[in-house]
Amino acid sequence: MLSRLAESSFWLGRYLERAEGMSRLLIEFHQLLIQDSRTHVKRGCTLISHGLGLEGEPKNARELVELAYGEPLNPGTLLGSIHSARSNARLIRDILPSDFYEAINHLNATTEEFNVSAPGRSLRVILDRLAVSNGIFEWLAPVDESAHYLTLGRSLERMDLMSRLLSLKLENEWRDQGPATTLRSVGALNTYLRERVPLTSQSVQRFLVQSETFPRSLAECAKRADVELREIATMTQLRVDDILRPIGMLESQIKYLTDDGQELEKIIFQTSFAVAQATQGIGLRFFRPIGSIVWSN
Repeated sequence: MLSRLAESSFWLGRYLERAEGMSRLLIEFHQLLIQDSRTHVKRGCTLISHGLGLEGEPKNARELVELAYGEPLNPGTLLGSIHSARSNARLIRDILPSDFYEAINHLNATTEEFNVSAPGRSLRVILDRLAVSNGIFEWLAPVDESAHYLTLGRSLERMDLMSRLLSLKLENEWRDQGPATTLRSVGALNTYLRERVPLTSQSVQRFLVQSETFPRSLAECAKRADVELREIATMTQLRVDDILRPIGMLESQIKYLTDDGQELEKIIFQTSFAVAQATQGIGLRFFRPIGSIVWSN
């Protein structure tokens, strides 16, 4: 597979997952800020914006939504991630199922009617379009290199988003609603309640790190990233041991996690670095080189 096609497939998966993750987070945080008048709104907005890596200091819920929604040229925002997903999809249009490509176009079109003042409905529409896009891909896309790169990107992005969410420690600002909001932000509340475990901040953190039943947990995402990288290595006949090392070490630490709270915090902190190292390694090994080409006689 051409390196530029592999790169676009990888980042298409990451941007689609980023758009879904930020949409879910915004829905829950916006509702939390609006409903809970006991907390200091500006402090809560600052906590969330810094946790998501956004530059700015919003003073209220509307400003937080405006900042997180962002602009098309910033891929770290919701609008930027959707536009970046469409741009990457256009680059590999010939190898994508036509229905999947059309679904991404429809997703991009929903951003034109986004309502910052009342974002709940607009965010739900985006989530619905993302669900359609993901379903079409799972249904129609062939299991080839492109699919493996896309799923790998999606798994790494889930790990990064989960580590950011857990690092926020919402329970410090919202002691009562924090644990439940954390679970709802990743769609894990129903799965967690079936475990019949008390709803505490520590048990929620441990569940989202270790759970083998929730597909977005750090353990499951690391496992899926490992599988996809090995499949790519088999197809390309390239070594991936060095790329797998940070993900593998994280997976081992999660597997043998003790009841020590500091060890849990360390794993959450290390996840973003493991994802960054793996992403850098994947880019250097499989994607096109960056730089100018010098022609000689």
